[in-house]
Amino acid sequence: MGRLKVMAALALGLSAPALGGEPVAATATPAILIAGARVFDGTGAAAKVQDVLVEGGRIAAVGNGLRVPEGAVTIEGRGKTLIPGLHDLHTHLRSPALDAPEDLGKAWAGYLLAGVTSVNDYSVSGEMIAPIRAMVSSGKYWAPHLSQAVRFGVPGGHGTEYGWGHFFTLQATTARHARRQMPLALSYAPDVIKVFADGWRYGRDPDLNSMNRPTLAAIVAEAHKAGKPVVTHTVTLEGAKLAAAAGVDSLGHGVGDAPVDRELTGLMRASGTAYIGTMTVFEPQQTRAFAPGEVAMRNPDEQARETAYAAGAGKNPILPYDARRWDILRANIKRLKNAGIPIGIGTDAGIGGVYHGASALREIAILTQNGYSAAEALVAATRTSAAIMGQDADHGTIEPGKRADLVLVDGQPDRRIEDLWRVARVWVAGREAPLASLRALRDDPAMTPMPSDPMPGPIMTGARADGRTDLDTLPVATTDPGTDHSCLIPIGDGQEGHAGHTHRTFLAAQMGGAPRPYVSWVLPLTRGAIHVADANGFAGIEIAGEGTGDYRLVLESYGLTGDAWFSAPFTPGGADRPQQIPFSAFTSRDPSATLDLKQLRAIRVMLRGESGKTASLQLGSVRFY
Repeated sequence: MGRLKVMAALALGLSAPALGGEPVAATATPAILIAGARVFDGTGAAAKVQDVLVEGGRIAAVGNGLRVPEGAVTIEGRGKTLIPGLHDLHTHLRSPALDAPEDLGKAWAGYLLAGVTSVNDYSVSGEMIAPIRAMVSSGKYWAPHLSQAVRFGVPGGHGTEYGWGHFFTLQATTARHARRQMPLALSYAPDVIKVFADGWRYGRDPDLNSMNRPTLAAIVAEAHKAGKPVVTHTVTLEGAKLAAAAGVDSLGHGVGDAPVDRELTGLMRASGTAYIGTMTVFEPQQTRAFAPGEVAMRNPDEQARETAYAAGAGKNPILPYDARRWDILRANIKRLKNAGIPIGIGTDAGIGGVYHGASALREIAILTQNGYSAAEALVAATRTSAAIMGQDADHGTIEPGKRADLVLVDGQPDRRIEDLWRVARVWVAGREAPLASLRALRDDPAMTPMPSDPMPGPIMTGARADGRTDLDTLPVATTDPGTDHSCLIPIGDGQEGHAGHTHRTFLAAQMGGAPRPYVSWVLPLTRGAIHVADANGFAGIEIAGEGTGDYRLVLESYGLTGDAWFSAPFTPGGADRPQQIPFSAFTSRDPSATLDLKQLRAIRVMLRGESGKTASLQLGSVRFY
């Protein structure tokens, strides 16, 4: 199922969790005996009543009459079914699936509450990977095992149209260009490479650009040399053939424009390419029926969203292209299963109405409506999904030596898939997740506290010659959204800041086609803007620059959506006459928003202009004062 060497363990482990539960003592975790449960081991074998012994985060033994170490904790499993931890191979953890600020703690909790212990996250940039890993490994947060991706695309392709800039989705148009970009991508030690290879927009919007086979094959070759799997955004039959011929490990999303054919299945078998359908994100929301367990899993915000959506469902009829695509997707799942193509579980969670955790269970249930038995769907969610990522030697089944990612379910989900909603207990690498506390965390309207970094005064003074800020963060460009978005080119003067010299960055912008186009030069205050920055001891921001134009400073804040961030206009006074902008001058379009100087993430220097025209700013030092 996978051609890659198996990764011995995911980089994002779990230890001594605190948020969502009491900290675990630093002493060794006692052995655990889960006694008398029906064990569905994920291999495809029928469930058996057995005991499972866990030691040191690993499954030590499976069977009856096991020798149990002194001091082991016994968990009564009679009447329940023990299954391997589930997977979701396509998520966007920084997006909450509704109009709300990102909250990683709540997203992580959602997966554990659903028994999902391994997820792929496609919502990060390279700079975000290390701080997120450090958060989880610190032991202060409960999280599933995370496989974080670096993203690739093509100019004008999917993943580049939202104004996030070239860095969030690295871009390449030729094999040569791809090979030059891969060292940067791999320098962040991602767990997986995500490629936006297919630009079809589902028949409802103009198509975007697609990646050609040589470029995609070059990315695959370099990734595989480094032991990294490659998953593509692929939604058409021709795109799927191109991706399989290029050797990707899995097609992400379903083929929704035409029935799969023998040519595709032959290419997939030859390349060892699997399929992750993400059916949940394509299912027409107007006709979704929810199991009682699924409804019970929602937090108040999700329930409010669903109630409001149901009230207006008649105003949003299913459009013909959505109905046709849904029929094609379901038929293709059956065709691929019959052809013996490995199919894993992925949801695209984080997209509107596709909720973290619960949607993985919904995805599994959708398989049972399209040719899978309940037992086969559970194998897809466990062993097969682990194998797609090249991790099946480490986890995905209940066997001695495997990582102890385990879920105890009330009922028999291998016979009645609806029982899968009845998650009773969850273990991640042998540690039991505190489900009641995690549920309280998800239901709490307050944001999950993030690590906080106290701010010094200097932000970007040119003290470093490597282009990074004084805070060791990487400035990045963002723009207005759309395929006709603006373009920002930052040009440094190549000088280090020192006495008698002020470092300058020249920001040159070509404005796009939007009515109010803009670009932003983003100065993260913490690595990847994951931690929050505490600037509470300062009065405002001092900025030096030269230029004549429409400029604003924007304070990117944790706990606020982008349309509520605080901003203030500024008029550059010259490189030697910095302007001081007090925090009291910053305002928000949301009258209910509060500026919390302990919850900052980045400062955005925004340039506005006229559509089709240019704009510029010579930016000097930026600091808190």
